[in-house]
Amino acid sequence: RIRGQLFPYMTPMARRHVNDTFERFFEKEAFTFSTTLIHGDFGPSNLLWDRKEERITGVIDFGEAGIGDPAYDFAGLLAGYGEAFVKEGLSQYPEGERLFGRALFYKQTFALKEALHGLDHGDAEAFESGMAGYR
Repeated sequence: RIRGQLFPYMTPMARRHVNDTFERFFEKEAFTFSTTLIHGDFGPSNLLWDRKEERITGVIDFGEAGIGDPAYDFAGLLAGYGEAFVKEGLSQYPEGERLFGRALFYKQTFALKEALHGLDHGDAEAFESGMAGYR
């Protein structure tokens, strides 16, 4: 879908970048992990934070939950909180470094997913927002 529906709106350099990114992922990273239950939309907007206590008090919106790559949930945290935060959390995981590489890939797909969502639902704002870095 990305090639067929989004490539026509991208610069040649952006098309090469997207193509290379996906090819590298599928050659090296894809399917080299054990699936687990994931939230599917894990990030700042779905974490309840108690400012007074300075801690997370809950997680909401499990509508996208399913079985998948645990790196996908870390990609949401990466997008919201940055590399230092995610690397600190992943330091507690046996394969945290490998998981981080996959999280970086998934984070790169978020804008493309937003652009596709915009096309699917006639949402020009979502489409333009998703495509902004590829024009």
